[in-house]
Amino acid sequence: MVQEMRSGHARLAGRIQTRLAFTLIGAAALVVGAFLDWTRSLAGNKLTLRSLVQNDFYTRSNMLHTVAAISVLIAIVAVLSLLDPSGWLTRLAGLAGLVLFVMFAIQVYRHDGQNFRPAVDALQPGAWLQLGGGVVLLAGGLVRYRRRRGRVAPVTDDTVAKEAPESASATSPTAVKSPDADVERAAPDPDSERERLEPETTVFRPPAPSEISVGAKGGDGRGSEESGGA
Repeated sequence: MVQEMRSGHARLAGRIQTRLAFTLIGAAALVVGAFLDWTRSLAGNKLTLRSLVQNDFYTRSNMLHTVAAISVLIAIVAVLSLLDPSGWLTRLAGLAGLVLFVMFAIQVYRHDGQNFRPAVDALQPGAWLQLGGGVVLLAGGLVRYRRRRGRVAPVTDDTVAKEAPESASATSPTAVKSPDADVERAAPDPDSERERLEPETTVFRPPAPSEISVGAKGGDGRGSEESGGA
């Protein structure tokens, strides 16, 4: 029992660490890429939100109205998604990052005359980090650390101390129930057992002397009565 609890706790800790690593790496990629060049030496914190729906790339000094703000917001949601054991919020953040990259890549493709090769060359590290961060977040969201069948209890010294006497008593020879005790309690009375096993017999018992004398006297009396009657 203790060994199963320890193995379950180890697996749970491994899942949490994996999820944490994927989420932090993906969020960091989104934040760093937000301030790098996305296309034609235009950084993400300069490109307006119109760059996602129009193929004319305009710049703006207010970061709150740029594509970098959306990228940072997605990264914040990804970090907060660590509180969700199911991972659906992490997957949602990764999907949002991929959608942001696809929308921007489509406008770059349109701007370059719908030529695939020039459009790929026009995409710069900021956009590629957006793509990579979204993929990593999707992968991290697939790692769940919620146990469906019960909850893993932490293994403490008190738990081990409690389980050790129980396991020792279960394997101790003194804990084995003696069969002789049950036999002694269930053993029937010897007299009743002998009566049950022996067949029914008629025991001949000779008459006592007092019974013989009484019978003789009774016979003489009956004889005198018969002679008197005659």
